[in-house]
Amino acid sequence: MSLKKVRASWKRHRALVGRDIDIHAEWPTMFGLIRAGRPRWFVFLYLFFTVHSFPAVALFRAQSFFFEAGCPPLATFVSRLNSFLFGVTIGNQVRSNGSILFAHGHVVLDGWTVLGDHVEVNPFVTLGIGNSSQKRFELWGPTIGDYVNVGTGAKIIGKVTIGDHVRIGANAVVLDDVPSNSTAVGAPARHFLTRQGLGDLPWEPPSA
Repeated sequence: MSLKKVRASWKRHRALVGRDIDIHAEWPTMFGLIRAGRPRWFVFLYLFFTVHSFPAVALFRAQSFFFEAGCPPLATFVSRLNSFLFGVTIGNQVRSNGSILFAHGHVVLDGWTVLGDHVEVNPFVTLGIGNSSQKRFELWGPTIGDYVNVGTGAKIIGKVTIGDHVRIGANAVVLDDVPSNSTAVGAPARHFLTRQGLGDLPWEPPSA
């Protein structure tokens, strides 16, 4: 473990935790549970002790930090702890390049999987390697774009690419690439262009 690696990993993961705080604090801020102007350490502690999914994300950041800093055994220990406490199992090769949100537990991320920014993962989701009659076994997992929502029970298996602004439907089994601005449903999944609607507009609190 070199000091240079530790510093580089710390800088990267400190920035990522800041983005995680932003995505998890959206709803508490909208409902007035977190007042504007609160220091970041206060928001972090609030999310850690009140938001069910945030500790799992924080542990994943710690795991990734230790692995990139050159301490795989400690990273593996944190991974096992996350699995035991929150039902979120993440391999050491998984990389995230932006904010991530786990709605609840029972999530498996494995293989050489890369996550983009603002990725929302719902319960009972698997992203990673697979071995089926349609796909040969390999250690590569999917590459997920930005602003992707993976529905409950969905599976994204193998070396596939998911574009930006994609929705993966509940219980979908994705074995092929999904282009940006699409929705994928079914098993095996088929995709179609997403039609934007009122639900895609930013949420606004009711006027007084």
